[in-house]
Amino acid sequence: MTRAPDKVGGVMTRGVVTVAPEDAVRTALRRMLDHDIGAVVVAEGDRAVGVFTERDLSRRILDDTALLDRPVREVMSSPVITTDPEAEVVDVFEVMNSRAIRRLPVVERGALVGIVTERDLLRWVGQVARE
Repeated sequence: MTRAPDKVGGVMTRGVVTVAPEDAVRTALRRMLDHDIGAVVVAEGDRAVGVFTERDLSRRILDDTALLDRPVREVMSSPVITTDPEAEVVDVFEVMNSRAIRRLPVVERGALVGIVTERDLLRWVGQVARE
């Protein structure tokens, strides 16, 4: 049996789905639907600047009829909280739990390299439980 990784780099999801801050909310929503995910990272080049989530959408949609055409930067969650691939999984678990964050972009030397999600952490917990 393999041992569960200790570092975020071993549990994160690579190939992060992103949008640019100037993209319309409808673009972000389309990417989320196309990839069956609950959030996209808002990035300028390879730098994470925010996260746009289902919650960001649902909290505003009834009060803002033009929401789908607004730039993501106006409705994203920011400043973005990030971690790095060498962070201990247990520490990231605590940050996400204490701040009620479901997704945490993983940044290495300023560049977005992955994302750690609740689903990633659940898989990790399953591995730890089997050890």
